[in-house]
Amino acid sequence: MSSGIADLLRASAARAPESPVVTGDGRPLTYGELDARSSRAAAALAELPPGSRVGYVDRNATEYFELLFGAAKAGVVLVPLNFRLAPDEMRWILDDADVSLVVAGTDHVPLLDGLSVPLIAVGDAYEDWLAAHPPADPRRDAAGDDLVVLMYSSGTTGRPKGVHVTAAGLAAAVDLFGAAFKLGPDTVSLVPIPYYHIAGAGWALITVAEGGTLVQCREPTPQSMLAQLVDFRVTHTAMVPAVIQIMTDLPAAATADFSRLQQIVYGASPISESLLSRAVALFGAEFFQSYGLTETIGVTTLLGPDQHIPGNPVKGRLRSAGRAVPGMEVAVADLETGEPAEPGVVGEVIVRGPCVTTGYWRNPAETDAAFLPGGWLRTGDAGSLDADGYLYLHDRIKDMIVSGGENVYPAEVESALAGHPAVQECAVIGVPSPRWGETPLAYVVLRPGAETAGEELLAWTRDRLAHYKCPTQVVFTGLLPRNPSGKILKRELRRPWWEEAGRGIG
Repeated sequence: MSSGIADLLRASAARAPESPVVTGDGRPLTYGELDARSSRAAAALAELPPGSRVGYVDRNATEYFELLFGAAKAGVVLVPLNFRLAPDEMRWILDDADVSLVVAGTDHVPLLDGLSVPLIAVGDAYEDWLAAHPPADPRRDAAGDDLVVLMYSSGTTGRPKGVHVTAAGLAAAVDLFGAAFKLGPDTVSLVPIPYYHIAGAGWALITVAEGGTLVQCREPTPQSMLAQLVDFRVTHTAMVPAVIQIMTDLPAAATADFSRLQQIVYGASPISESLLSRAVALFGAEFFQSYGLTETIGVTTLLGPDQHIPGNPVKGRLRSAGRAVPGMEVAVADLETGEPAEPGVVGEVIVRGPCVTTGYWRNPAETDAAFLPGGWLRTGDAGSLDADGYLYLHDRIKDMIVSGGENVYPAEVESALAGHPAVQECAVIGVPSPRWGETPLAYVVLRPGAETAGEELLAWTRDRLAHYKCPTQVVFTGLLPRNPSGKILKRELRRPWWEEAGRGIG
């Protein structure tokens, strides 16, 4: 197992200092250059006490890696912020983390006006800061349960929480997750996910661990990602099913050369059988589904290529999030008793293993609430395991709809709706019902050029689900509200319905 993330860079730089580590959008770097520049950053950051926090606010950029590895070498903690946050939200996180320094892209500097700590703008000021310090690695690495990154959760239900990412946990995540993929020095990874997100940061780190090349996306769109897949002859990438769907519909994709593409990892939702068939035919690559949380450093389960075969004889397996990554444990706890649930019974998904966070920053109450005896982390996700250990996610527990005494999990309804050829994406919520307490309602975004009626979609779900699970209404919309991390804000969809009813639950 790797002893720390600074060692990942040191080892790759020693093996092949002239090999490219960052290309694509932004400033390109070789491993030797990244090692030297991150050592300059480390020499500067080592002037701070060990464990100090350093904020970073920008889109995906080369400076992120210089600071990440610099902080790791200096024994300080990087706090990457979501660049889409409002100024007040950014300041709240920076205050909560008690940062000593902030590095920000030029577009974000005006948003941080009035900070009480030094602010270094990317560009001339940042270059001067690096140049003022020697490329001397202080080797003051964090170890064990020492923090290396403080990664704030997206806060769908309130203020975000700072998730502890420790030296040991991150090293374990790189080893366990990286072992599942065919990575090496010839790997070219497209990284469209923001680095403030554990999926983007983790995907980048497993590539660096193997000495591969990162193709950086600063403002990813399906069109720009398609161009980069081809232009840089990408071998590995990660994306969400909604992007895969849009990409498969792009006219340019039909004649693009994907001959180097080997593996695609997706997450956030299952992939439909029809989309999988189109994507496999287009890309010719192996597909993986990944499920994880910031609190598990992104590593929990994988659904491998053997389950991504169109027409798979194991009915419904494509709806699974896969099985626990070797080294991790996944179980389901009964919602009432907390005892282990039987196969097929829905409960709360709980996780245990070396990648699980040690807790939340300066928040002992939330930390205590997050763990069960035995070191099991409560994910807040409702799910079930089958007899073979495959995990099926039903929904966030807080999003569960109780209709006439029956539990309805919106994700199950959304999965059924997503199989309709006219549906691009959807969100199912509970709305007031005088008879049942609440009933499911579906917000639907149609694919470009597609047409269908609400009654047709309702009939589609009735053919595939128990009737009590089916929506009673369909609302067509052009856009679903999302938080800065891209998660659909169902509370925003629910609010007008429940405010009108004068209550908050069924």
